[in-house]
Amino acid sequence: MPEIEMHTGRVLVCAPRMPEFDRECGSQRVFHLIEFLHSAGWAVSFVAESAPDVDRYERLLQQRGIATYKGLGSRVDQLIALGDFDVAIVVFWYLAEILIPRIRQRSPRTRIVVDSIDIQFVRESRRAFQCAGSSKAPAMLGASYGFDIVREINAYAAADGVLTVSDKEKGLINDLLGRADAAHCVSLADSVARSPVPVEQRKGILFIGNFRHPPNVDAVEYLCRDVLSLVNPDVYEKHPVYIVGNGLDDTICKLGASLPFVHMVGWVPSLLPYLHRTRITVVPLRYGAGMKGKLIQALMAGTPTVTSTIGIEGMMLQHLEHAIVADCAEDFACGMEQLLTDTELWQALAVDGHARAAHAHSLDTVASQFADAVSAVLAGSGREGIDYRPDRMCAG
Repeated sequence: MPEIEMHTGRVLVCAPRMPEFDRECGSQRVFHLIEFLHSAGWAVSFVAESAPDVDRYERLLQQRGIATYKGLGSRVDQLIALGDFDVAIVVFWYLAEILIPRIRQRSPRTRIVVDSIDIQFVRESRRAFQCAGSSKAPAMLGASYGFDIVREINAYAAADGVLTVSDKEKGLINDLLGRADAAHCVSLADSVARSPVPVEQRKGILFIGNFRHPPNVDAVEYLCRDVLSLVNPDVYEKHPVYIVGNGLDDTICKLGASLPFVHMVGWVPSLLPYLHRTRITVVPLRYGAGMKGKLIQALMAGTPTVTSTIGIEGMMLQHLEHAIVADCAEDFACGMEQLLTDTELWQALAVDGHARAAHAHSLDTVASQFADAVSAVLAGSGREGIDYRPDRMCAG
């Protein structure tokens, strides 16, 4: 972990589950934040909303001297009251909605930071409008969306600070809250080594995704049903498709049943063998928000990528400079063929994509962003006087 200078004290980190850093990028982010704090000298306590009785991720935290707790019951209230925390970092707005009132009541001096991971109301709006299917009825948002967006923004407003993964989402939150200093950009970090395998020895097409996350499920369906049939079938003799990631179930596996060149791999202990040896990766996301860790990993590995515009959001990447960007099935398939056959373009994207990701998403860069964000929250005036009681809201 990088050495960073920052104020130290006692910090409480709360997340939906133990940080499964090798299964999905949201958990990897939580793990990195904990590591940044721990390395800087903070006394860290971690609460998971739910976790199995025996958990290797919990043991890993405990081996680092981090106190761990499971569930949000009365024991957490005692922890909050007696912990004398300087800062509480709560992952996702819906967990913040539960915990902010409890923290304010039992430890008023504790500064509260909500890590958004991605902005859910943006993701859900895009899902409704971009994935409406073939129905002739216009895509529309329902009343429940309005209720949830109010809850999400209120949770951000009640916190002392909000973390976002991109400047774009930082600007959105600050605009909505009318406060220039409400949100702080702390990007996704990774440390994937660059592949030593030359292009001529690389084979295959790689899709990475955590399939507990709906945008990834939609993306692999789109890839298998709409995109792959448009690629010259001769390509797959040399470059089969590998679908890799956590939560791969039977429904997803059936998508490749009639495609003999598609290999449904599922979760693997390490992505490096795939990132280092496949020729390209694909990120055919049709909706989502935040930043895509799978793309950062591919770029760092020097594995060129065909991606949608959603895939590069917040990363300041350019088409044909850092990746190939395509937003319809035909263009996506053409981009795949181009990147699989044009060695000169492949080499250029491998070099420039790696340089961009290695600079913007290194552990050192993101640790510094995080230290600045925590320092800004501690130096600010605080929001503890806000009467935030989400239980008074109703859907009617």
